[in-house]
Amino acid sequence: MPLAQEEGVAVIPYNPLAGGLLTGKHSPNQKPASGTRFTLAAAAKVYQDRYWHDREFSTVQKLQDVAKEAGIPLTTLALAWVLANPIITAPIIGASRPEQLADNFKALEIKLDADLKDKLDHISAEYRLGDALR
Repeated sequence: MPLAQEEGVAVIPYNPLAGGLLTGKHSPNQKPASGTRFTLAAAAKVYQDRYWHDREFSTVQKLQDVAKEAGIPLTTLALAWVLANPIITAPIIGASRPEQLADNFKALEIKLDADLKDKLDHISAEYRLGDALR
C-alpha cells in the first residue's frame, strides 16, 4: 500500500469483508453456516484456512465492540474503513443477496473521524503487515 501510494497506483481490494467474517454472523464455537464462503465448493477450505482462527475471531469481537460504540453496523464500518484510505478506488464486495448490499452501500456515506479510524487502524495493524505464506 505505501508503494502504491508513492507511485500513484490505485488499489482495488478483494475480499474486504474477509469472506463474510467481518459481518459478525459467524461464531468460533460453531461450524461455519452452510451456504457461506466457508462451506461452498473448493473455496471453503481456502476461506477456513485463511480466516477461521481464534486470532481472527478475537479481532472481529474487538471490531464489533467498536462498531457498537460507534452505532454503525460492522459490515458498514469495515467497508468505510477500507474506503477511508485515499488510494482505494473501490473494494470488491461479494454480496450473495441483494439485501446484503444495504449495509455495504451505507459505507459510502460514512466519513470516519480520526479517533475512530485510529482505533480501527490499531486493531487491524497486524493484518496489514502482509502474509507472504499465502
